[in-house]
Amino acid sequence: MLAVWLLPEFSELEAALALEAARRLGLPAYTVAKGRKGTMALAGSVWTPTYAFPAAPQPRALVIPGARRPRERARDPAYLAFLEEVWEGLEAVFVGFNAHLFLEEAGRLPEAVAAPSGLGLEARGYRVVASPWHREGRVYTTRGGFTSSRPWGPGWGGRFPL
Repeated sequence: MLAVWLLPEFSELEAALALEAARRLGLPAYTVAKGRKGTMALAGSVWTPTYAFPAAPQPRALVIPGARRPRERARDPAYLAFLEEVWEGLEAVFVGFNAHLFLEEAGRLPEAVAAPSGLGLEARGYRVVASPWHREGRVYTTRGGFTSSRPWGPGWGGRFPL
């Protein structure tokens, strides 16, 4: 099962790409957020999540689309509690255009990442690889946008029957 985490002011593009990839692969998917009321996205749309976090089923994969101020969300105990609750059961975590900052703040970002320029990760000791996406353990980092869907090909989506 795939969960798409709707942080406030998330990227609709990255969320929609993950949901569409899951649909095409025949994988069950849902959206999750801090609460069940509508979550505002970057381009102005409002999405109603399928679940609020304590009620969400354990996913095997988690997509964290980029969002406005992701580092601040990782300082919220409710967001951290959800991440801690699901982390050990995850086989894959897909990171959108700046969701690296969320995982960094939560202490879960691997040392080597694919990332867009401007996040300042190199200055904080991370190695940014020259690739649209990169895998370290269970974490698939991307430069965001349309590159977010690339790991869904044979590299991940075809391996696990979610």
